[in-house]
Amino acid sequence: MRPGTRLAIILASIILFWGVVGYLVFRGDNPKMRAVKVAELALKASVDDPKSVKIIGISQPDSVFDKEYITMDEKMSISMAMMKINEKVMKLTDGLKNFNPDDKEIAGLMERQMEAMSVLRSMTPQVDDNVTKSFTGWKVKIEYEGKDMGGKPYRSEYWFILDKDAQFVIKSFEIPLM
Repeated sequence: MRPGTRLAIILASIILFWGVVGYLVFRGDNPKMRAVKVAELALKASVDDPKSVKIIGISQPDSVFDKEYITMDEKMSISMAMMKINEKVMKLTDGLKNFNPDDKEIAGLMERQMEAMSVLRSMTPQVDDNVTKSFTGWKVKIEYEGKDMGGKPYRSEYWFILDKDAQFVIKSFEIPLM
């Protein structure tokens, strides 16, 4: 190899390396974009079978103020989704008269619904219009399809609450969908 070629390769490698670093530093500094990427990674870490996850949609990152993670409109929407799940469970189990705890599909659906309702109750916003709330982070919702440990398909929406810099997940919860 000629000495000039070696120097050109080294110079091109250095420029490419610093170009990538510069791109990541300036382009990757957008917290909204980072929030989506962190939420996607957290989703894969949160499900039973990450390989089966098929993302249907991702919301635009939304601002979170103080500890009010869920707006009243979102609370109503979640409550309606939980009512639909409850109706399905009641229909499939004949009002829980024919509930079989060994039926993994129904038991899993009921467990996910109860967890979602528990989180919903704990995150209900406190109404106090006179207090100015400060920006505390980001909220990203990911709708997806996946498979549980038994291989049964299901559809859910996972919510991720991230810090101001969108580097860490503060809270997350799943809402089963029909």
